[in-house]
Amino acid sequence: MAKSRRANAVMLGFDFQVNAAIVLMIENIEELKSLRLEGNFEYIELKQENNQYILAQAKVVEKSSSDFRNVRKNLEKSLNSLSEGNQKVDARQLILITNSPNPLNEDASRNIFLGAAHREFLSLPESSQKIIKGYLDNINHPLDTEKFMIQVLPFETDSDIERYKVVKQVVDDFIGELNLNIPGLGRRLLNIWHEEVFKNGTKKDPAIQLKKKDVIWPIMVIATDVSHCDDSFLDIFDSSAYDEIVRQYRDTIESCCERCEFFIKVLSDYNTYQSAKKPSEKCMDFVLNKWRNYLLEFDLDDIDEELQKGLIQIILYRIVRNRIVIQNIKKGVKL
Repeated sequence: MAKSRRANAVMLGFDFQVNAAIVLMIENIEELKSLRLEGNFEYIELKQENNQYILAQAKVVEKSSSDFRNVRKNLEKSLNSLSEGNQKVDARQLILITNSPNPLNEDASRNIFLGAAHREFLSLPESSQKIIKGYLDNINHPLDTEKFMIQVLPFETDSDIERYKVVKQVVDDFIGELNLNIPGLGRRLLNIWHEEVFKNGTKKDPAIQLKKKDVIWPIMVIATDVSHCDDSFLDIFDSSAYDEIVRQYRDTIESCCERCEFFIKVLSDYNTYQSAKKPSEKCMDFVLNKWRNYLLEFDLDDIDEELQKGLIQIILYRIVRNRIVIQNIKKGVKL
Protein backbone atom coordinates (compact mmCIF):
# COMPACT_ATOMS: atom_id res chain seq x y z
CA MET A 1 0.00 0.00 0.00
CA ALA A 2 1.40 3.39 -1.01
CA LYS A 3 2.39 5.71 1.80
CA SER A 4 -0.02 8.60 2.26
CA ARG A 5 1.29 12.03 1.33
CA ARG A 6 -1.32 13.80 3.41
CA ALA A 7 0.16 16.26 5.87
CA ASN A 8 -2.77 16.32 8.27
CA ALA A 9 -0.62 15.11 11.18
CA VAL A 10 1.85 17.95 10.56
CA MET A 11 -0.96 20.49 10.37
CA LEU A 12 -2.44 19.07 13.58
CA GLY A 13 0.94 19.69 15.19
CA PHE A 14 0.91 23.34 14.12
CA ASP A 15 -2.66 23.73 15.31
CA PHE A 16 -1.84 22.26 18.71
CA GLN A 17 1.27 24.41 19.03
CA VAL A 18 -0.72 27.59 18.38
CA ASN A 19 -3.42 26.66 20.88
CA ALA A 20 -0.88 25.55 23.47
CA ALA A 21 0.84 28.93 23.10
CA ILE A 22 -2.48 30.73 23.64
CA VAL A 23 -3.19 28.73 26.81
CA LEU A 24 0.30 29.35 28.20
CA MET A 25 0.03 33.02 27.27
CA ILE A 26 -3.22 33.42 29.21
CA GLU A 27 -1.93 31.49 32.21
CA ASN A 28 1.07 33.81 32.41
CA ILE A 29 -0.51 37.03 31.14
CA GLU A 30 0.23 39.19 34.17
CA GLU A 31 3.99 38.76 33.91
CA LEU A 32 4.08 38.37 30.12
CA LYS A 33 6.30 40.67 28.10
CA SER A 34 6.20 38.90 24.74
CA LEU A 35 5.36 35.65 22.99
CA ARG A 36 7.26 33.95 20.19
CA LEU A 37 6.38 30.80 18.28
CA GLU A 38 9.31 28.90 16.75
CA GLY A 39 11.90 31.13 18.38
CA ASN A 40 15.64 30.78 18.82
CA PHE A 41 15.33 28.75 22.00
CA GLU A 42 12.17 26.66 21.80
CA TYR A 43 8.87 25.90 20.04
CA ILE A 44 7.07 28.29 22.39
CA GLU A 45 8.84 31.13 24.16
CA LEU A 46 7.21 33.38 26.73
CA LYS A 47 9.42 36.25 27.81
CA GLN A 48 8.48 37.77 31.15
CA GLU A 49 8.77 41.33 32.39
CA ASN A 50 11.83 40.37 34.45
CA ASN A 51 13.42 39.03 31.22
CA GLN A 52 13.23 35.41 32.35
CA TYR A 53 11.70 32.87 29.99
CA ILE A 54 9.11 30.14 30.04
CA LEU A 55 10.10 27.62 27.38
CA ALA A 56 7.68 24.97 26.16
CA GLN A 57 7.85 21.94 23.91
CA ALA A 58 4.48 21.17 22.30
CA LYS A 59 3.91 17.49 21.48
CA VAL A 60 0.64 16.31 19.96
CA VAL A 61 -0.60 12.76 19.40
CA GLU A 62 -3.22 12.25 16.70
CA LYS A 63 -5.15 9.59 18.63
CA SER A 64 -4.16 10.85 22.04
CA SER A 65 -6.70 8.93 24.09
CA SER A 66 -5.59 5.52 22.82
CA ASP A 67 -2.15 5.72 21.20
CA PHE A 68 0.74 5.88 23.68
CA ARG A 69 3.43 4.24 21.54
CA ASN A 70 5.54 7.35 21.01
CA VAL A 71 4.89 9.38 24.15
CA ARG A 72 8.21 8.44 25.75
CA LYS A 73 10.04 9.41 22.57
CA ASN A 74 8.24 12.73 22.78
CA LEU A 75 9.31 13.04 26.40
CA GLU A 76 12.94 12.26 25.57
CA LYS A 77 13.05 14.74 22.69
CA SER A 78 11.42 17.41 24.83
CA LEU A 79 13.86 16.94 27.70
CA ASN A 80 16.78 17.25 25.29
CA SER A 81 15.40 20.37 23.65
CA LEU A 82 14.38 22.05 26.90
CA SER A 83 17.79 21.28 28.40
CA GLU A 84 19.44 22.98 25.41
CA GLY A 85 17.14 25.98 25.70
CA ASN A 86 17.88 26.25 29.39
CA GLN A 87 21.57 26.67 28.56
CA LYS A 88 20.86 29.61 26.26
CA VAL A 89 18.54 31.77 28.37
CA ASP A 90 17.53 32.36 31.96
CA ALA A 91 14.49 30.08 32.08
CA ARG A 92 12.07 30.20 35.00
CA GLN A 93 10.02 27.24 33.82
CA LEU A 94 10.46 24.41 31.30
CA ILE A 95 7.27 22.77 30.08
CA LEU A 96 6.32 19.75 28.04
CA ILE A 97 2.76 20.49 26.94
CA THR A 98 0.97 17.61 25.26
CA ASN A 99 -2.52 16.34 24.53
CA SER A 100 -1.72 12.83 25.74
CA PRO A 101 -3.48 11.85 28.98
CA ASN A 102 -0.73 9.28 29.53
CA PRO A 103 2.47 11.17 28.62
CA LEU A 104 4.76 8.67 30.39
CA ASN A 105 2.93 5.54 29.23
CA GLU A 106 2.79 4.01 32.68
CA ASP A 107 -0.03 2.92 34.96
CA ALA A 108 1.32 4.70 38.05
CA SER A 109 0.86 8.20 36.63
CA ARG A 110 -1.96 7.67 34.18
CA ASN A 111 -4.74 8.88 36.47
CA ILE A 112 -2.99 12.10 37.48
CA PHE A 113 -2.95 13.47 33.94
CA LEU A 114 -6.68 13.32 33.30
CA GLY A 115 -8.21 16.56 32.03
CA ALA A 116 -6.21 19.78 31.85
CA ALA A 117 -3.36 18.75 34.14
CA HIS A 118 -0.36 20.73 35.39
CA ARG A 119 2.19 18.48 37.06
CA GLU A 120 5.52 19.70 38.36
CA PHE A 121 8.30 17.15 38.62
CA LEU A 122 8.13 16.75 42.40
CA SER A 123 4.39 16.09 42.26
CA LEU A 124 4.91 13.01 40.07
CA PRO A 125 5.06 9.44 41.41
CA GLU A 126 8.55 8.09 42.09
CA SER A 127 8.33 5.78 39.07
CA SER A 128 7.58 8.77 36.82
CA GLN A 129 10.46 10.75 38.28
CA LYS A 130 12.72 7.77 37.65
CA ILE A 131 11.72 7.64 33.96
CA ILE A 132 12.49 11.34 33.53
CA LYS A 133 15.79 11.13 35.41
CA GLY A 134 16.79 8.20 33.22
CA TYR A 135 16.57 10.38 30.13
CA LEU A 136 18.26 13.32 31.85
CA ASP A 137 21.22 11.12 32.81
CA ASN A 138 22.06 10.86 29.11
CA ILE A 139 22.17 14.64 28.60
CA ASN A 140 25.44 16.53 29.10
CA HIS A 141 23.78 19.57 30.62
CA PRO A 142 20.38 18.38 31.85
CA LEU A 143 17.64 20.76 32.87
CA ASP A 144 16.87 21.50 36.50
CA THR A 145 13.95 19.25 37.43
CA GLU A 146 12.62 21.93 39.79
CA LYS A 147 11.81 23.97 36.68
CA PHE A 148 10.22 21.11 34.75
CA MET A 149 6.49 20.57 34.36
CA ILE A 150 4.29 18.31 32.26
CA GLN A 151 1.09 20.01 31.18
CA VAL A 152 -1.79 18.23 29.46
CA LEU A 153 -4.07 20.15 27.11
CA PRO A 154 -6.91 17.92 25.83
CA PHE A 155 -7.01 18.34 22.06
CA GLU A 156 -8.43 15.57 19.90
CA THR A 157 -10.90 14.59 17.12
CA ASP A 158 -11.93 16.39 13.92
CA SER A 159 -14.85 18.11 15.65
CA ASP A 160 -13.97 21.73 16.36
CA ILE A 161 -16.32 21.77 19.34
CA GLU A 162 -14.47 18.87 20.94
CA ARG A 163 -10.95 19.79 19.85
CA TYR A 164 -11.01 23.37 21.08
CA LYS A 165 -13.33 23.01 24.08
CA VAL A 166 -10.61 23.30 26.74
CA VAL A 167 -8.83 26.15 24.95
CA LYS A 168 -12.13 27.99 24.59
CA GLN A 169 -12.88 27.45 28.27
CA VAL A 170 -9.50 28.93 29.20
CA VAL A 171 -10.29 31.99 27.05
CA ASP A 172 -13.80 32.31 28.51
CA ASP A 173 -12.45 32.05 32.07
CA PHE A 174 -9.89 34.75 31.26
CA ILE A 175 -12.64 37.03 29.95
CA GLY A 176 -14.65 36.37 33.10
CA GLU A 177 -11.71 37.33 35.29
CA LEU A 178 -11.58 40.66 33.44
CA ASN A 179 -15.27 41.21 34.26
CA LEU A 180 -16.18 41.55 30.59
CA ASN A 181 -19.74 40.83 29.55
CA ILE A 182 -19.62 41.03 25.76
CA PRO A 183 -21.60 38.38 23.86
CA GLY A 184 -19.42 36.24 21.61
CA LEU A 185 -16.16 37.78 22.84
CA GLY A 186 -14.51 34.43 23.59
CA ARG A 187 -15.12 33.04 20.12
CA ARG A 188 -14.01 36.24 18.38
CA LEU A 189 -10.92 36.57 20.53
CA LEU A 190 -9.85 32.97 20.01
CA ASN A 191 -10.20 33.36 16.24
CA ILE A 192 -8.06 36.51 16.30
CA TRP A 193 -5.41 34.91 18.50
CA HIS A 194 -5.32 31.80 16.31
CA GLU A 195 -4.46 33.97 13.33
CA GLU A 196 -1.99 36.27 15.09
CA VAL A 197 -0.05 33.54 16.92
CA PHE A 198 0.14 31.35 13.81
CA LYS A 199 1.32 34.32 11.74
CA ASN A 200 4.00 35.05 14.34
CA GLY A 201 5.34 31.51 13.95
CA THR A 202 5.74 32.00 10.19
CA LYS A 203 8.02 35.03 10.57
CA LYS A 204 11.62 34.23 9.64
CA ASP A 205 13.10 36.82 11.98
CA PRO A 206 12.84 35.44 15.55
CA ALA A 207 13.10 38.97 16.91
CA ILE A 208 9.54 39.58 15.69
CA GLN A 209 7.47 38.87 18.77
CA LEU A 210 3.92 39.36 19.92
CA LYS A 211 4.03 41.81 22.79
CA LYS A 212 1.48 41.77 25.57
CA LYS A 213 -0.17 44.91 24.22
CA ASP A 214 -0.50 43.22 20.81
CA VAL A 215 -2.53 40.33 22.20
CA ILE A 216 -4.63 42.57 24.47
CA TRP A 217 -5.39 45.15 21.78
CA PRO A 218 -8.19 43.11 20.12
CA ILE A 219 -10.06 42.99 23.44
CA MET A 220 -10.02 46.78 23.67
CA VAL A 221 -11.15 47.15 20.06
CA ILE A 222 -14.08 44.77 20.55
CA ALA A 223 -15.01 46.39 23.87
CA THR A 224 -15.23 49.81 22.20
CA ASP A 225 -16.91 48.63 19.00
CA VAL A 226 -18.96 51.35 17.34
CA SER A 227 -21.97 49.07 16.93
CA HIS A 228 -22.65 49.47 20.65
CA CYS A 229 -22.86 53.28 20.52
CA ASP A 230 -25.92 54.78 22.22
CA ASP A 231 -28.52 56.86 20.40
CA SER A 232 -27.88 60.08 22.32
CA PHE A 233 -24.44 60.37 20.75
CA LEU A 234 -25.47 59.19 17.29
CA ASP A 235 -27.95 62.05 17.02
CA ILE A 236 -25.10 64.51 16.33
CA PHE A 237 -24.43 62.81 12.96
CA ASP A 238 -26.62 62.66 9.89
CA SER A 239 -27.40 59.11 8.80
CA SER A 240 -25.21 59.08 5.68
CA ALA A 241 -22.17 60.38 7.58
CA TYR A 242 -22.70 57.84 10.34
CA ASP A 243 -22.87 54.94 7.88
CA GLU A 244 -19.51 55.97 6.45
CA ILE A 245 -18.03 56.38 9.95
CA VAL A 246 -19.10 52.86 10.87
CA ARG A 247 -17.59 51.52 7.65
CA GLN A 248 -14.22 53.14 8.34
CA TYR A 249 -14.17 52.85 12.14
CA ARG A 250 -12.15 49.63 12.42
CA ASP A 251 -9.52 50.65 9.86
CA THR A 252 -9.15 54.04 11.51
CA ILE A 253 -8.66 52.72 15.01
CA GLU A 254 -6.19 50.12 13.70
CA SER A 255 -4.19 52.94 12.07
CA CYS A 256 -3.41 54.35 15.50
CA CYS A 257 0.30 53.68 15.81
CA GLU A 258 0.46 53.34 19.59
CA ARG A 259 -2.79 51.40 20.03
CA CYS A 260 -3.09 50.50 23.74
CA GLU A 261 -1.05 53.53 24.73
CA PHE A 262 -3.54 55.72 22.86
CA PHE A 263 -6.46 54.37 24.88
CA ILE A 264 -4.58 54.95 28.11
CA LYS A 265 -3.60 58.49 27.02
CA VAL A 266 -7.21 59.39 26.18
CA LEU A 267 -8.42 58.21 29.58
CA SER A 268 -5.65 60.14 31.31
CA ASP A 269 -6.58 63.28 29.37
CA TYR A 270 -10.24 62.77 30.21
CA ASN A 271 -9.56 62.36 33.92
CA THR A 272 -7.68 65.67 34.03
CA TYR A 273 -10.16 67.51 31.78
CA GLN A 274 -11.93 70.38 33.53
CA SER A 275 -15.52 70.67 32.36
CA ALA A 276 -18.14 73.24 33.31
CA LYS A 277 -20.84 70.74 32.40
CA LYS A 278 -22.65 68.37 34.72
CA PRO A 279 -20.77 65.10 35.41
CA SER A 280 -23.19 63.23 33.15
CA GLU A 281 -22.33 65.62 30.30
CA LYS A 282 -18.55 65.64 30.76
CA CYS A 283 -17.97 62.81 28.29
CA MET A 284 -19.76 64.58 25.43
CA ASP A 285 -18.12 67.89 26.33
CA PHE A 286 -14.66 66.31 26.20
CA VAL A 287 -15.32 64.63 22.85
CA LEU A 288 -16.74 67.73 21.15
CA ASN A 289 -14.02 70.07 22.38
CA LYS A 290 -10.86 67.96 22.39
CA TRP A 291 -11.08 65.82 19.24
CA ARG A 292 -8.60 68.01 17.32
CA ASN A 293 -5.88 67.12 19.84
CA TYR A 294 -5.81 63.58 18.44
CA LEU A 295 -5.70 64.23 14.70
CA LEU A 296 -2.03 63.29 14.43
CA GLU A 297 -2.63 59.93 16.11
CA PHE A 298 -4.31 58.54 12.99
CA ASP A 299 -3.62 58.12 9.30
CA LEU A 300 -6.51 60.18 7.92
CA ASP A 301 -4.91 62.04 5.02
CA ASP A 302 -7.31 60.63 2.42
CA ILE A 303 -10.46 61.42 4.41
CA ASP A 304 -12.34 64.72 4.27
CA GLU A 305 -12.33 66.96 7.33
CA GLU A 306 -15.93 66.33 8.35
CA LEU A 307 -15.43 62.58 8.33
CA GLN A 308 -12.14 62.94 10.22
CA LYS A 309 -13.97 64.86 12.88
CA GLY A 310 -16.73 62.27 13.16
CA LEU A 311 -14.35 59.32 13.29
CA ILE A 312 -12.18 60.78 16.02
CA GLN A 313 -15.17 61.93 18.04
CA ILE A 314 -16.81 58.53 17.98
CA ILE A 315 -13.53 56.78 18.86
CA LEU A 316 -13.02 59.11 21.83
CA TYR A 317 -16.62 58.65 22.90
CA ARG A 318 -16.39 54.86 22.84
CA ILE A 319 -13.12 54.92 24.81
CA VAL A 320 -14.40 57.27 27.50
CA ARG A 321 -17.77 55.56 27.81
CA ASN A 322 -16.00 52.25 28.30
CA ARG A 323 -13.30 53.57 30.63
CA ILE A 324 -14.21 51.18 33.44
CA VAL A 325 -14.03 48.22 31.05
CA ILE A 326 -10.66 49.39 29.73
CA GLN A 327 -9.36 49.95 33.25
CA ASN A 328 -10.48 46.43 34.22
CA ILE A 329 -8.59 45.01 31.23
CA LYS A 330 -5.49 47.07 32.00
CA LYS A 331 -5.54 46.08 35.67
CA GLY A 332 -6.32 42.42 34.98
CA VAL A 333 -3.33 41.91 32.69
CA LYS A 334 -1.02 44.42 34.41
CA LEU A 335 -0.61 46.46 31.26
